[in-house]
Amino acid sequence: MQIRKLILPVAGLGKRLQPLTFSLPKNLVSLRGRPLVEYAIDEAAAAGLAQIILVASPEHKTQYEKYLLQAQKRYPALIFHLQLQPEAWGDGHAVLMAQDLIAGEPFAVRFCDDVIVDRQPTLPQLIRLAETKAAPAILLERVPEEEVSRYGVVRGEKIEDRTYRLQEIVEKPARAEAPSNLIVIGGYALTGRVMETLAEMWQKTRPAKDALRIAHALGRLAADGEAIYGWEFPGVRLDCGTLAGLHYAEEYLAAHQIEVLPARS
Repeated sequence: MQIRKLILPVAGLGKRLQPLTFSLPKNLVSLRGRPLVEYAIDEAAAAGLAQIILVASPEHKTQYEKYLLQAQKRYPALIFHLQLQPEAWGDGHAVLMAQDLIAGEPFAVRFCDDVIVDRQPTLPQLIRLAETKAAPAILLERVPEEEVSRYGVVRGEKIEDRTYRLQEIVEKPARAEAPSNLIVIGGYALTGRVMETLAEMWQKTRPAKDALRIAHALGRLAADGEAIYGWEFPGVRLDCGTLAGLHYAEEYLAAHQIEVLPARS
C-alpha cells in the first residue's frame, strides 16, 4: 500500500470566518501571510506525495484556478487538480467528488483549517502508519471532556505508543455518552475500500446537508471488523476555522517564532 494522492476538501463557505470570507474562500484566508491551504500542501510535499486534488464549491472555482496557477510554480513536483462539489452534502461527499482521480488507490485527506505544529510534519507520519498497517489511519486529539460533544469521538484499544485500534466512531455524542475524550480531527490516510464504502452509502443517502461523512464510512468498516487505526499526534492543533481561532493561531506562531514548515521562495 502506497499513498501518493491527497484530497483537500475546500468547499466550505467559512461562515465562522466572516467578514474575511465575504471576498475570499475560507481556505485562501491568510495565516501569517500564507493561505491556509498552503500549510496542508506543505505537508503533502514533505510526505513525497505526487498529486493534490482540491474539491471546491462552484462559486469559488475561479479563485482556486487562479491560486493553483501560482501553486504549480511554487510546488513544481506536485500535480494539482480542481474538482467541484455542487452542494454541501458532507465531507464524505466531497471526497467522492475525487473518486475518478483516485481510481481505487489509497489516498489521504487533510482539512486545511486544522494547522498542526509539530517537530516533524504530521501527514507523513500518519501516512507511514497507514502504509505499515495496510489499513486506514486517522488523526486523533485528546480534548477536555466538556468539549467532546462538538466532535467525532472514538472508542479504541491502545496498541502502541499513541496508536489505537478503533472499534467505534460516534458523531457529536452527549458528554455522558461519549466513549472517550479522543476526537477525530482533520487528517486521514485511507484505503480504496473507504472510497467504495462512501459510494455505496451515497447511493442509499437522501441528499441533505452533511448527509455523508468520512466518519460514517469508517464507522461502518470498524463495525464490520475491519482494522481502523488512530494516531494521537504529539503536536499542537491550531483551529483556524473561526475568527478567534485564526487570531490565536497568528499570536501562537508569532510568539513561538514558528513557521509550520519553511515558506517556499
